[in-house]
Amino acid sequence: MPLTKIEKWDASTGATTAATAFATLHTALKIAEKDLRVEFRRSYELLSVLTFSLASILVCSFVSGASATPVVSAAFLWVILFFASILVFTTSFTREADKGTLLGLKTIPCNALAILLGKIFYGAALLFLVEIVLLACAVVFLNAAFRAENLFVFFLGALSLASAGSFISALVMFSEGKTLLLSFLLFPVSLPVLISGSAATAKMLGGSTLGEIMPAIELLIAFLLLIFLVMSLTFEFVIEE
Repeated sequence: MPLTKIEKWDASTGATTAATAFATLHTALKIAEKDLRVEFRRSYELLSVLTFSLASILVCSFVSGASATPVVSAAFLWVILFFASILVFTTSFTREADKGTLLGLKTIPCNALAILLGKIFYGAALLFLVEIVLLACAVVFLNAAFRAENLFVFFLGALSLASAGSFISALVMFSEGKTLLLSFLLFPVSLPVLISGSAATAKMLGGSTLGEIMPAIELLIAFLLLIFLVMSLTFEFVIEE
């Protein structure tokens, strides 16, 4: 049976939308790859974040000793992760603005959202690396019980913090006192992530199954969807000088 005009239009529109989404994702991955190469080429910034995380875990271990409960250990991990994210996203868009490479990103023939997605992938990769180091240190110094499900919760948390942090970094990149503004704005925005992430991690460390922490995971996913909706509607205006 031949396609009607409406069916033909829908098919072509769907193919165009899929091609645009694929191109946006491909560009975002290229931008993330570029940022990760720059980060690992001059690794002192990443080393400073990892050193801060390790030192913080050691201090928390000294204070709590071997008696840290799952709730306390989870709170330590997510508070440290929040401050580590500030260090990561301070230079996310600021580096582009200060070095004049932001104009080069704008000239890429792609959706403006691809630039933000690239920064999100870059930030999520760094934060997930920090989370793995934190979890390993927590097992050693806080006697936390490692479970594979923790990595899934941490991955969602890293993606959520990266989304909020990258967007706010773009908002404040042309402002004076960028670091201070980023800290003030990131805390209230990322509060749902910190609360749900620490609650899920505490239950995981306490022996709960993945199904028992689904409300916290659903909150993380809902936050991701909300922040993505806000970003897709406003980022094109945010990136303009």
